[in-house]
Amino acid sequence: MASAARASVDVFSGREPPNWALSADESRALREAVDALPAGTRPLPDVGLGYRGFTVTWADGAKATVYRDVVELAVGGRTQLREDASRAVEERLLLGSKAHLDPELFTVVASQVQAAQP
Repeated sequence: MASAARASVDVFSGREPPNWALSADESRALREAVDALPAGTRPLPDVGLGYRGFTVTWADGAKATVYRDVVELAVGGRTQLREDASRAVEERLLLGSKAHLDPELFTVVASQVQAAQP
């Protein structure tokens, strides 16, 4: 079972990414959503500057990196790729970040997340 977690958005170069704690319910729901995703084959892209995705780190050491429709989940020393065709995990993290990010930064991140929506 998933434990508490912290999320962050990778958007700055040379600065710590903004991060926030997830509630126990948010943490558990997010972990269940990631675990339910089908296996994927595409790795996270190298996107350079700007928005580079969200990261969630659970207290048990599991870590998910989410960028668009690709989720890289590292658990117990193993890394798995997952496919999130609807980008539901990224959208959930974006919505959850709104209460924790500066409004101007949230607008920038939201515009970059939504720029490539299908």
